[in-house]
Amino acid sequence: VEGCAVSGCSALGLHPGSGSQRPVIRSCRSFENGQIGLFLCWRVRRGIFEENELRGNGKTGISIGHKDSDNLFRRNVVVGNGVQGVLFREETEPMGGHRNRFEDNRIQDNGGEAEGYGVKVGGETHDLTFVRNVIGDTRPEGAKRQRVGVQIGASAERIALEGNDMR
Repeated sequence: VEGCAVSGCSALGLHPGSGSQRPVIRSCRSFENGQIGLFLCWRVRRGIFEENELRGNGKTGISIGHKDSDNLFRRNVVVGNGVQGVLFREETEPMGGHRNRFEDNRIQDNGGEAEGYGVKVGGETHDLTFVRNVIGDTRPEGAKRQRVGVQIGASAERIALEGNDMR
């Protein structure tokens, strides 16, 4: 999927479905959808997600879980989503979204009144790498909602953060 725009859906914008192998989603915009801009479903593996804009979605910019592994997320803009920019869903170890890599993404200005995360890693997820990403909140004082840059849950393991700008 390249060069597409998806907006105004009641739930999900872009949704590589169950068992998608080596999907490519590039240069797309998924914005103002009811829940999630990019939702990886069961067993999305070895995909490339690059140069996409996931903006202003009701809950989450990018949601990953259920055996979604070995994917590359590069040069995406994930901004202004209602709760979190990137979510690794609460999964047991056999079901987790493992070995995903995020590089050179901009994950900013996410969150609402109750909670706000740049990246939230839940469940027994392991072996994630975040390299050279910009993660923060650029809104003026009093309007900032992205309270946490990267939250790593108690059961997550081997999460590498390398050269990220977390201002």
